[in-house]
Amino acid sequence: MTHIHYRKASQQDFETITDFLAANIDLSVFTSVRDKDALAHLATIYIANDFKNSTFIEIAEHDKKICGIILGSTTLTSEKAVEFDYEAAVKKAKAALQTTAPGQQVLSDLKQQKLLSQMVEHDCDSELLFFCVDKKYRRHQIGTTLIRSFEKYLSNLNAKGYSLHTDTNCSYQYYENNGYQRIDTRINRFDPQVVHYAYIKMLVSNPQLDLNKKHA
Repeated sequence: MTHIHYRKASQQDFETITDFLAANIDLSVFTSVRDKDALAHLATIYIANDFKNSTFIEIAEHDKKICGIILGSTTLTSEKAVEFDYEAAVKKAKAALQTTAPGQQVLSDLKQQKLLSQMVEHDCDSELLFFCVDKKYRRHQIGTTLIRSFEKYLSNLNAKGYSLHTDTNCSYQYYENNGYQRIDTRINRFDPQVVHYAYIKMLVSNPQLDLNKKHA
């Protein structure tokens, strides 16, 4: 039987989590660049930003190796999950990207991505920032356990609900089958075969949403 250990994150986990993202997420949906070094720096920027904004981080481990992670945020508390020098990490990664042509293209793509990534309006006060489980551990209920832990945390704060972004390269079917409402669909600008989705999940009853469902 595989024993999975769950724990909160610490500042020392940053590099390991960055490596986990680079190994398990297709970063090509964010840039036209395929250079491995440039993509590694891109992973640093993304995770640093999520670390900065997270009020909740939980890690799943097997034999002291990360096999799943969830990062989330809510406007209902100012307490961050991890005290972290976000600016130093991002500054170092961007400086490295500036030194190569692929790196400069990544920075250009990031600017365009920021301009195009505005989510449609919703009534949630929280967000699922990053959620991933190692493919080798997909049958151990790790994802379900991490999601439930995040939702319990939000419920204890009386959160209304949370939003998230995903795409067809990820396990978006999980959200389709577990009570999430899709609120936006967009084609990826670097690969038209990839589709981005935005979802929300309400943790308390929303009368307007209930009314919309009745008349759908």
